[in-house]
Amino acid sequence: MNELHKKQLQEKLLAIYKTLLTMGAQKEDAEDILQETAIQFIQYIDGISPNDASAWLYKVAIHKYYDLIKKSQSQHNYVISFRLEDLLERRTPETIIMQQELQREIVARLATLSDKEAQLILLKYSAELSLKDIATLFGTTDKTVKTQLARAKNKLKQQLQEVYNGGKIDF
Repeated sequence: MNELHKKQLQEKLLAIYKTLLTMGAQKEDAEDILQETAIQFIQYIDGISPNDASAWLYKVAIHKYYDLIKKSQSQHNYVISFRLEDLLERRTPETIIMQQELQREIVARLATLSDKEAQLILLKYSAELSLKDIATLFGTTDKTVKTQLARAKNKLKQQLQEVYNGGKIDF
C-alpha cells in the first residue's frame, strides 16, 4: 500500500470514526471498531474493488457497531448528535440557545423514526455519504435510497413543523 492510499484510508477512517460517534458509540468503542475494520480491510484488500472501498469500510464498521450494541443489550440507548453550529454562521447567545433546542428536538424526532429512516438521514447528512455509497451499504439501488431518504426527510420535516407551529423547515 503506497503513501497516497495510506493517507486516503486514514481520512476515510477518520470520517467513519466521526460517524460512529454521531451514532452514539463511545470514544473507546469507536476506536476499537476502527482498528478492527482497518485490519479486516488490509486482510481483504485484494478482493475489494477500489470503487467500493469506501462503502465497504462504512458497512463493516457500522455492522461491527451494531454487533456491539446487540452484545451490550442497549440498542435503544444511543444518542444521535448533529453539529448544528456548522449550519449557522453567527454565534450569538440567542443562536446558541436556539441551536441547542433545535438539536434536542431533532434528536427526539429522529428517535421516533424507524431505525432505517434515521440511519438514512444520518448517513446522508451527518456522514455526507453519496446515495450510491448508502445504496451499497443497504444492498439496494441509489434510486431506492433516494426515495426512502425523501420519505424519511418529509416525515422528519413534518414532525418538526408540527412542533414549531407550522413554521417553514428547509432541508
